[in-house]
Amino acid sequence: MQIKLQPKIDFSRMPIANAFLTPDQFKDEYFFDMILGFDPATKAIGLVNTVPPEKMFHDHYAFYSSTSKGMQTHFAETAKKLLPLAGKGLVVEVGSNDGIMLEAWKDIGVSVVGVEPSANVAEVSRGRGHDVISKFMSDKVVQEILAKGKVSLVYGANVSCHIEGFADYLRNVASLIGRDGVFVFEDPYFLDIVEKTSYDQIYDEHVWYFTISFINQMVEPYGLQVFDCEHIPVHGGELRMYVGHKDKFAQKPAVEDWLKKERNLEQQIQILDQNIKKSKIELLNILNAVKKDGKKICGFGATSKGVIVCNYCGIGPDLVPFITDTTPTKQGKYYPGVHIPVVPQENFKGVDYAFLFAWNHFKEIDEGQAWFRKNGGKWITHVPMPRIME
Repeated sequence: MQIKLQPKIDFSRMPIANAFLTPDQFKDEYFFDMILGFDPATKAIGLVNTVPPEKMFHDHYAFYSSTSKGMQTHFAETAKKLLPLAGKGLVVEVGSNDGIMLEAWKDIGVSVVGVEPSANVAEVSRGRGHDVISKFMSDKVVQEILAKGKVSLVYGANVSCHIEGFADYLRNVASLIGRDGVFVFEDPYFLDIVEKTSYDQIYDEHVWYFTISFINQMVEPYGLQVFDCEHIPVHGGELRMYVGHKDKFAQKPAVEDWLKKERNLEQQIQILDQNIKKSKIELLNILNAVKKDGKKICGFGATSKGVIVCNYCGIGPDLVPFITDTTPTKQGKYYPGVHIPVVPQENFKGVDYAFLFAWNHFKEIDEGQAWFRKNGGKWITHVPMPRIME
């Protein structure tokens, strides 16, 4: 099925959000024009211009899922929830990263294989005893997996939206699950992005922004449908979708409830565009006021989300002098595009304000850094609107 995206929201020039760099790399830094588009025919919402996968997923990929204790709990609970669908068959996790979910399956005795193209994180997973295929999904990978056994469940968390060749990917998934298996995936849900003005979830790795309307269009040729769904709070709001064969899995009422909310998608894109522009103005007003008052500020959490906010709003070291982060591979490097230095978490001290780039992990962060607010420190966020959190 051919997708023809019409340009709708222009974010202008953007770097690769996870491409943290050193000063000697500044002059050769890669940028692209980031534009969100919409296809009325397929209901697809995605990036008009895409970045070659090898520039984003490689042997020095900077994101490790296991750094978040909150996500470890989430995946452990998810594995138990999906256990009835896994049954005694083989589970396949696409985009298994450093094995955080593979470990959860392993703990409850499920046979599982991971597919992870980024060599460095795949190697970490193998070191934990996991079976990982370090390649992009393809017809050959499908055959390699099926040779291991019958697949009962294909699972993906925050990966399906990364795959530019989405139609081919779904064809591969359909081959894996056949008529009896199920495909379960969770990714940022477009209506959450609209509701929260969380435009920082739009970046180079996220080629697609999912709705049930779009997924149903894409899986229909294989006799599949979204037969169930549930809204989950992780990463600022995601919709977990359950896809299976129409003859085997009847559609549940929850699907129709969400489809009703997806009416007038083009109008909702227009609303998002207007709110993004307002958010930029309000955020810069706050940061400039902090600077004028002579207060000390830093960024907290060197996330890909923050890269988008800083580049779109033109926020550099003059407004946010440094960003603290716990990830060793990011420390000592610079934020893509705007070149704000990233320092170890131990440097999170002596500041009056902290711009919370990792806003989707706020509860975990606020509890872990309780001293900050007790000492009079204040968090700044831009979701759902720019404000100083009281």
